[in-house]
Amino acid sequence: MKKWMSISLGVMLLSTLLSACGGGNNTPSAGGNAEGAPSSGGNTKSEEPVTIKFMHFKSDFTDQIAKIVEQFESENPNIKVEIQPVKYDDYYTLLKTKLAGGDVIDVFTLNAGFNTQLFADGGYLTDLTGQPFLNNFDESVVKGQATDGKNYVMPLNANPIAVFYNKKIFKDLGLEVPRTYDALIAAAEKIKADGKTPFALGWKDGWTMTMWNTRDLPSNSALVEGQPDFFEKIEKGQAKFADNPAVKTTIEHAAKLFELGNKDQLGVDYNGAVDLFAKGNVGMMYMGTWPLPDIEKKNPDLYNNDLGYFPYPFSNDESLNKLDFNADASLAIGSKTEHKEAALKFLEFMSSKEGGDAWVENIKSLSYVKGTSTDIAPAIKDLQPYFDNGQTYDSQLYLAKTTIDWRAPFDQNLQNLFFKKVTPEQIISNMDDWLSKNHK
Repeated sequence: MKKWMSISLGVMLLSTLLSACGGGNNTPSAGGNAEGAPSSGGNTKSEEPVTIKFMHFKSDFTDQIAKIVEQFESENPNIKVEIQPVKYDDYYTLLKTKLAGGDVIDVFTLNAGFNTQLFADGGYLTDLTGQPFLNNFDESVVKGQATDGKNYVMPLNANPIAVFYNKKIFKDLGLEVPRTYDALIAAAEKIKADGKTPFALGWKDGWTMTMWNTRDLPSNSALVEGQPDFFEKIEKGQAKFADNPAVKTTIEHAAKLFELGNKDQLGVDYNGAVDLFAKGNVGMMYMGTWPLPDIEKKNPDLYNNDLGYFPYPFSNDESLNKLDFNADASLAIGSKTEHKEAALKFLEFMSSKEGGDAWVENIKSLSYVKGTSTDIAPAIKDLQPYFDNGQTYDSQLYLAKTTIDWRAPFDQNLQNLFFKKVTPEQIISNMDDWLSKNHK
């Protein structure tokens, strides 16, 4: 799995980015019909009007997703889409509750990986294997998101997870883009000494903290400590948190990031952190591409002229600090849907070049659909050398086989650390105690 997922990202990125560099030619490759081959659902327009429910975790993009859905509805007048946006922190709990309670959700988002495995094992997903619209994606991407050899989700988009920075602040202070962890902290300290905030943190929303530690820890574990299978061993009961020095490294990194963040880090949510950064008085923000539409709206000058983006240097070995590029959202069809043909039609649209370009334009995120635009934002150009030179990796591959959810207790322990209630050593002991009680 790890091998072909890495290949999938490399192939997809190389083909799309080289296409973009070649004069904006967005013509689909010959491997598949990027306009969307007809699904087995047939022609929905000849059928009675139906309404499908679409539940997603992109609640920060409610208006943008509504625009994409309107585009679909205009081309499929007999299908109406009832959109149900849910905050990410609440999403999976609500989705599990609804599906287990017998609620019918026709289409919903999932994160590829262990979430797909859990819902597939629960019998909640329609098997999409062999659907013609899957030909609109690189074969390696489709295989990379398969579960036990079957496709229960349709790939949607992927994101670099990196560090946005204010180029003007860096220039005024004589700072260069940091290539190592120590250089990152040194830059942050200099920004703080100048009376500005080094990092915008919105850790009131739990997912933002989780997003960070579920990148820093597997990256340090696999690439620094040489334990790429650490979480697989955790899953099998063959390892403890105390066995891996990367755990303490991540805990210490989290404490330092908290120290260099804005005031009231645990009282400011994601939107608040984006607002702080967009005002132009914050040096850096670790995030995917999601804030780009808001930054463009709130501060066009920053967005167009002074916004940069660099890979998070988790290590002091510069050669290891590649660009972390992760699969983001995928689409699934509920197994109990009564409108399978309409749901398939919706996925067919989202897998077309038209649907992919609509996603790129509105969400500012790279689409997996062949031939779609990569012109997301000026800052993305800073990452071009990493794509061109194959200097990318996916930290989430090291978590892909993990179904035991260690993230919530880990986050809670980190919060206790921030307020001096525990030490790093106590967190490690606490996590191993938790593991012994919760391992299946």
